[in-house]
Amino acid sequence: MSDTTNTIRILKKAQCGKLSAPSELSLTYNIGYHDKSTSLYFRVITNTTGGFFSNEWISLDQILTNIKDNPSDKPFKAIIFKPLYESKGSNNHGFLAAALRAEMLLLPVEKQPMSHITGDLKDFDTAMHKLIKSKTSLEDEVAAAEAIKAAQLAERVAKMQKANKNSKAVQSVKATIKAAMGK
Repeated sequence: MSDTTNTIRILKKAQCGKLSAPSELSLTYNIGYHDKSTSLYFRVITNTTGGFFSNEWISLDQILTNIKDNPSDKPFKAIIFKPLYESKGSNNHGFLAAALRAEMLLLPVEKQPMSHITGDLKDFDTAMHKLIKSKTSLEDEVAAAEAIKAAQLAERVAKMQKANKNSKAVQSVKATIKAAMGK
């Protein structure tokens, strides 16, 4: 996915609850579109409660393939999405399933809150194609945050290099003074 990361256009930013607390909007996710491959992607970008996650883009095509590999008449758990992630965090697949539920691509199974059945792709597809056609392109908050972090790191490195040069200059002056004093 890394080769397409910089070319994904963000179509939608939305919030949803986790599978364990669906009414508490604790997750924020993006839906993106890659113009060259004409593929849609999902990623979780924030979590206001506990739990680490990856903000990797996951292709809707890969998601649908994993769902199709599951027997269609049986409910399934979010664990089927775990292989889609390079990062092997324990929350990734559950958070993705929560976003997919929010978009009605997955539906909960009665009396089995952690199980899913497939929803209707048609309405989702229609809504996304309207955004694609209108050239929607929202700010990439993840890229902006990473750029700020990179700039801060570069600033710290420059300060350390300057401090190191100053330290070498001081050591050189001290050595010169010692040599001049004959010590």
